[in-house]
Amino acid sequence: MLGSECREVLGAEHEIIALDRKDLDITYWDKVVEKIQHVAPHVVFNCSAFTDVDGCEKEAFTVKKVNVEGPRNLAQACARFGCKMVHFSTDYIFNGYKSVPQPYFEDDSMDPLSAYGRSKMDSEVAVRDNAFDYIIMRTGWLYGMNGKSFIRSILHNVLFKKMKILKVVNDQFGSPTWTYSVALQAKELIKAGVTGTYHVTSEGYCSRFEWAKHILKKLGVRAAVEPCSSNQMITPARRPHNCILENRLLKKHGLNIMPEWKSDLDTFLEKHGDELIKRAKSGE
Repeated sequence: MLGSECREVLGAEHEIIALDRKDLDITYWDKVVEKIQHVAPHVVFNCSAFTDVDGCEKEAFTVKKVNVEGPRNLAQACARFGCKMVHFSTDYIFNGYKSVPQPYFEDDSMDPLSAYGRSKMDSEVAVRDNAFDYIIMRTGWLYGMNGKSFIRSILHNVLFKKMKILKVVNDQFGSPTWTYSVALQAKELIKAGVTGTYHVTSEGYCSRFEWAKHILKKLGVRAAVEPCSSNQMITPARRPHNCILENRLLKKHGLNIMPEWKSDLDTFLEKHGDELIKRAKSGE
């Protein structure tokens, strides 16, 4: 999801060499070193991750290989050949115990609740310990036209599965964030030449229930949406109740260009709504 957006945004001004898993399996150290030495990039973006939060609970070996060893390999190769590394992390590194609307800051202690969150925490440590020049961008509640997302799941359930009543949790809070806006922010961070860990989410927050209602209303899709608690929606992996991140360091350095969540979501839905509905009805 993020990879395609970064390619589009940065490709307008830079030469981009986009690699998928068949081009480079980042879990193999020697292949990573060989590829980065051959390509000789100025900046390496790591958009690879095992992001199936529930699946991570039962795929410990794969999660460690992809989410921890892969980033470590990239970080070591970047250090060896003098490349900057951009790594994406998640709001799930925090436990979510803070009272809403108190946000999480970049220097708050990491205490993940899930295997996915632990793997992303370990990935951050791997990047910080091995890369000399890096940017870690923590984000969350992502949506876009590529890959799985909350928006596509909601529309799929309503338009394809024809669910008569949609139950959505109202005790999980975060900031819906368009991947396109994250890519634009990444571009600004690279231009500024900064290093470090930054929170990158849209401004403001909502519950997943509020998010779902806004999506359907904006697209003119009629559906009965009922709120429920996380305890009523048992999943293999625990989710934080509070996923609100404050873009404090972006603001401190005068670099924050992240828009308000609702206005950015409206722009996305106005641009892509028809295609989203079409895909949902077809079962995509």
